[in-house]
Amino acid sequence: MNWIKKNWGWVTVTIIGLLPFIEIMSIFSFDFSGTGSWISIETFTVPGRQPGELPREVSGAHRAVKETGEWAIRWLVVVLSLTPFSILTRIKPSLYVRQATGIAAFTYAFLHFLFFCIDRSLIETFEELGYILGLTATLIMLVLAITSNRKSMKFLRNLWKKIHQLAYLASILAVVHVSLLKHGDWLPYAIVLTIGFLLRLPFIKNTIGKLKKRKTVAVLQSF
Repeated sequence: MNWIKKNWGWVTVTIIGLLPFIEIMSIFSFDFSGTGSWISIETFTVPGRQPGELPREVSGAHRAVKETGEWAIRWLVVVLSLTPFSILTRIKPSLYVRQATGIAAFTYAFLHFLFFCIDRSLIETFEELGYILGLTATLIMLVLAITSNRKSMKFLRNLWKKIHQLAYLASILAVVHVSLLKHGDWLPYAIVLTIGFLLRLPFIKNTIGKLKKRKTVAVLQSF
């Protein structure tokens, strides 16, 4: 219980991150009777993309590609929103929370890539610019996930911060990836990321800090 109290942020992020994964895993069915393949992927009926278009059947892998991709970019936006959130509220998320959100983002990005290879093929990843940008973003997130710990921070020192600034590049690539392939609504993510970037600018960040100090002084003087 003491460990949970101390690491409640990490535990919360981990649980939230696992919930969509459990639902995504429902595409698999298992049969250990020995009469056939012990694992198979279900098919699903989805509505037509355009008005009046008939429903169609898609493989579970195809469905999982979409869902894991959406969760990957959501978690990436969360990771990059932690610092703007801290600027606005003065609540600084711990390294463990940042680590958990970063790992969640990479995990879903990797699953997105894996299910794409199952649904399509590895070769097709290099056939369109949108796919290449998505793969590049995933590789960047892999580096960030591997180095998201205190040992890496101590070993890399000043270089660590520069490496983790690549998260901005990964987010831009992810948004462009979605917009080029037209597989989702990319605009809300772009807006949130843009606002977060603006809040990080020294002028805006310092202005917010000064306004908070004035507010704190005014409150203290009122007593």
